[in-house]
Amino acid sequence: MIYEWLAPAWQQLLAQRATLHHALLIHGPAGIGKSALAEELARSLLCESPLPDGAACGRCSACGWFAQGNHPDFRRLAPASAEEGGDGEAGANEEPARTAGGTTGSKSGGKSGTKPSRDIRIDQVRALERFTGVGGHRGSTRIVLIDPADAMNAAAANALLKTPEEPGGGTRFVLVTDRPDALPATIRSRCRMLALRLPAPIEAAAWLAADASVAPAQAQAWLAAVGGAPLRARRFADPAQAAIHRLVVETVAGLPETGVVQAADALADVAPAIWVATLQAWVVDLQRVCVGAPPRYFPDRAERLGALARRSGLAALDHLAVRLDRAARAVDHPLNPRLMIEDALLDVRAALTARAA
Repeated sequence: MIYEWLAPAWQQLLAQRATLHHALLIHGPAGIGKSALAEELARSLLCESPLPDGAACGRCSACGWFAQGNHPDFRRLAPASAEEGGDGEAGANEEPARTAGGTTGSKSGGKSGTKPSRDIRIDQVRALERFTGVGGHRGSTRIVLIDPADAMNAAAANALLKTPEEPGGGTRFVLVTDRPDALPATIRSRCRMLALRLPAPIEAAAWLAADASVAPAQAQAWLAAVGGAPLRARRFADPAQAAIHRLVVETVAGLPETGVVQAADALADVAPAIWVATLQAWVVDLQRVCVGAPPRYFPDRAERLGALARRSGLAALDHLAVRLDRAARAVDHPLNPRLMIEDALLDVRAALTARAA
């Protein structure tokens, strides 16, 4: 599926179909449909009877195999957690779950009974050596899709270096990431970069309002809360997700008057990735208000943000942002989730009472 705001990029790819670089790095903000675009590109390149514009026909044997997830000339590398039903973001961010369209390069996300890995590991990359070293089953084209590419650990990234530089025959690599800077420069230098951007706010709001059957004002509020990414905003159409979001925002907005223990109790059952991301967005808006800019994520809370900004200070908020960045890096494996919440809330209270102190 190609989302309407990605249609220009899609047409650009189709126009270059015959001369496409052997390694393409698709990057851009989370929640805009990069994975869907990459998958559609892989399908079109493997199609045996492409349409006049180069898109997949959807009717040939290759398209049928791709849809069933068993095309012999397609490999997908993903973290084991994504392979087993998630999309690697714990519901906090973005892209819709990956659907059919090929097989993974390795099922080595962990042995039976072990916790699924959130990394793409070196044995998955090494499993590509035989795949890229032999001819295609249905033709010369073979596709390796790595999504998200920034999930490769250091060993996997190093193992991948030689293959994109000297791929065999018609092998093409398609890498997808929200964080291109997290990839080694040596990998980025071997790829042709395709940058995708957020859709225009009006376009995104119109799409979301129609897709979720909500009023335009509601769509705009959801989009603001996630920084404008329509696929991330769409999750709020789920009443359970919307309720969690309201709970976290109300709890965060009640600080510092709400006690740390009371706020921690409210957030105890919320995934760390969700409350940390919301708290980070709240602090960004506080920083913006401090320097005279309007809030980006919570425009409907401008009055509250202004009151809190006057009680704090930019230096204290900058320090808080650094502390929250550290917390964000630990959301996938908090040693003590309750302690993590309380530490973060104590930091928030300290920042929001900086001038009073």
